[in-house]
Amino acid sequence: MNEPEIGEKTSGPSRRTLVKGGLWTFVGALIVTVLFVLPAEYGVDPTGFGEMIGLTRLATPVAPAIDATPRIVEGRFPQISPDDEFDYFEPETLGDPFSRTQEREFRSESMVIALDEFEQVEVKAVMKQGDALIYSWRLVEGESIYTDFHADPLEVEKFPEQYWIRYLESENPSASGSLVAPFDGNHGWYWVNRNREPVSIQIEVSGFYDQFRRVGGSAR
Repeated sequence: MNEPEIGEKTSGPSRRTLVKGGLWTFVGALIVTVLFVLPAEYGVDPTGFGEMIGLTRLATPVAPAIDATPRIVEGRFPQISPDDEFDYFEPETLGDPFSRTQEREFRSESMVIALDEFEQVEVKAVMKQGDALIYSWRLVEGESIYTDFHADPLEVEKFPEQYWIRYLESENPSASGSLVAPFDGNHGWYWVNRNREPVSIQIEVSGFYDQFRRVGGSAR
């Protein structure tokens, strides 16, 4: 065999050879990723090979995503038509918020609040989502009072900044009704005496709640 002379030009690998080599390198890297890297690093095992050899146990647990969506009670009233077929033995089942079994005892409380001229007070029931409350309040002294019946959430980080909702705004001397809490929070009344004479409010609540208390205002 003749040795190439010094300075003689030698031909390198062809372009076709380089392309084939790069393709096989890519295929090999893809196989390694699917069979070893994905199961070991991310717990993703499309072939089942990672679980078979125990690589999926090495994957770092992924923390569950935090649901920042405000928790609102969802439900629907029955949509009934006389023409619908009805199975007497299998009626429709309604759960929350129409029916809920409670572990807590049914509670009832009452409170009388006196407000002088331009004084204000806020009274709230601390309730969990889906809890039900029946209320009745009236002026036992005075003829009218400004009322803002509203709620704000307890878990403020799950709601927009300074989030709150209003149930009713009025200047009536009394109100009665019921409430199903749309989220865990403080649900109640803000009263302002805009009259020059003092007023007194008597309120009664019954239902399922954690606390019923005054949470603010200028009244003593």
